[in-house]
Amino acid sequence: MRRRLPMALSALVVWVLAACSTATGAAPAANTPGANQADVTFSQQMVPHHQQSIQVANLASERSASDYVKATAAKIVEAESAEVRTMTGWLQAWNAAVLPAAGHAGHAMPGMITEGQVASLQNLTGAEFDKTWLPLMAEHLRNGVAMAKTVLSSGEHAETKALAQEIVENQTAAIDEITAQLS
Repeated sequence: MRRRLPMALSALVVWVLAACSTATGAAPAANTPGANQADVTFSQQMVPHHQQSIQVANLASERSASDYVKATAAKIVEAESAEVRTMTGWLQAWNAAVLPAAGHAGHAMPGMITEGQVASLQNLTGAEFDKTWLPLMAEHLRNGVAMAKTVLSSGEHAETKALAQEIVENQTAAIDEITAQLS
């Protein structure tokens, strides 16, 4: 516990500092060719958002009774892991902070699944897990689509905008499939 507290506090400090620099309109890092603050902020927020998607999707392989849920979760892990690597690379190239998903700070970001919701999923199995996971993941994906639409309208980095468009298309399709499963 003593080792986790400093890590959680460090994660919180990094997140708060990044949020403050975004809120104050600070310019992006010096090495951001073709990128603006909206592009940097998108990657800084989408990386922990995707990491949480991966965390929650990984629970499905252990706890789900549904082949559909397991297959959907596997697709999410594959796609979003690749996107995390891409966005982390951009942030590093831009000399911008890569915000950690670990710790309590990540749960406070807009669009994130709460710590309580994750804990609830960790305590469920079978059909009860599936009934909770499906709408929770659909909402999480909706928040990701909203984030992507924001950078589409305000970003400048062509590759970020292309990735954001893919996220909008792929996650909207996943949301539609999940919604059909809930009907």
